[in-house]
Amino acid sequence: MFCSPYDHMLAHEGPAAVFLFDPSNELRHNVTWTRDAYGRQPGPHAHGWVWLLLRDRGTGFVQLALVTSSTLIPEHPRLDVRSYQSREAAQSARGEFGAPPICPEAW
Repeated sequence: MFCSPYDHMLAHEGPAAVFLFDPSNELRHNVTWTRDAYGRQPGPHAHGWVWLLLRDRGTGFVQLALVTSSTLIPEHPRLDVRSYQSREAAQSARGEFGAPPICPEAW
């Protein structure tokens, strides 16, 4: 599921962070997204995984992400945010938008 032992450890034991899927469909910590999220929500953050669907308001593209705290990305200035407790539920919801996953209407 994770691209490296480091990413696995960070997701389970580290501070709140954002993980995106890489081209191999494995979760990889994304420093840019994490720093951006901390800039808007400095915390403190309780540990607990949440799966997010993030809809780009400009393009409608829907991206799946894992955040390790529900308070890290409660909202975003350029994205519509929906949260799910399981990866399966988030993937199922994303699948409803087709391939590629585009949702033209705002949430």
